[in-house]
Amino acid sequence: MNNLNFIDTHAHIYFEDYTKKIDSIINSSLNNNVNKILMPNINSSSIEKILKVSNLYPEICYPMLGLHPCYVKDNYIDELQIIKSFIDNTKIVAIGEIGIDLYRDINYYKHQIDAFERQCHWAVENNLPVVIHTRNSLKETIKIVEKPVFKNLSGVFHCFDGSYVEAKQIIDLGFLLGIGGIYTFKNSNLRKTLFNINIKNLVLETDSPFLSPEPNRGKINEPANIIYIAEMLAKTSSIPLSKIAQITSKNALNLFDL
Repeated sequence: MNNLNFIDTHAHIYFEDYTKKIDSIINSSLNNNVNKILMPNINSSSIEKILKVSNLYPEICYPMLGLHPCYVKDNYIDELQIIKSFIDNTKIVAIGEIGIDLYRDINYYKHQIDAFERQCHWAVENNLPVVIHTRNSLKETIKIVEKPVFKNLSGVFHCFDGSYVEAKQIIDLGFLLGIGGIYTFKNSNLRKTLFNINIKNLVLETDSPFLSPEPNRGKINEPANIIYIAEMLAKTSSIPLSKIAQITSKNALNLFDL
């Protein structure tokens, strides 16, 4: 397995779950061939935490900045201004995690749309990809990114769990699909959905500390668990594990300009 090289394109390893054991988390990742970890931001209060981890582990941990839709509240304009000030003065690899979430709270739906569109414009202006959160909002999110004004937008639909038709829509718009622990769940339809999707359209992610893959489902997730997702993808696609690692990592390297 020493010739494998994985990239976790979505891991919140700056959360408190990891603060006291960040060294062991990084070492475990490297020992399991996860050599790069991309960290999505959630709001202004998490920026310093992300930058601290990325500064501690350069060339391994990379920051992404954005306002997560679950943190879009009445003060979202102020939040966006703070985040934008960091984007203007910080080397980042993407705008994220951004998007629409209609699972937790629909009261801020219009605010979420405005915040999402503003941040998509930032991405286009800065020639950066976006990392998109779409919980219970896949159709709404696709409708936004397919607008002509965002024709040059690229990125990842994080934690994809939609239909084959939606997968094709997203790919045709020039985006990649982020595949995580859900792919390994016994009750998931995702393996069937992606059976005819070319691996060149996928990147791997853990969404740590959430969505641990089988056989660690229910436990705190970490980047080292990428191997379980990759192994399941290899099993269901009949593509060698080494090829899974090579292609998904190349996809991430190209998209995020790593």
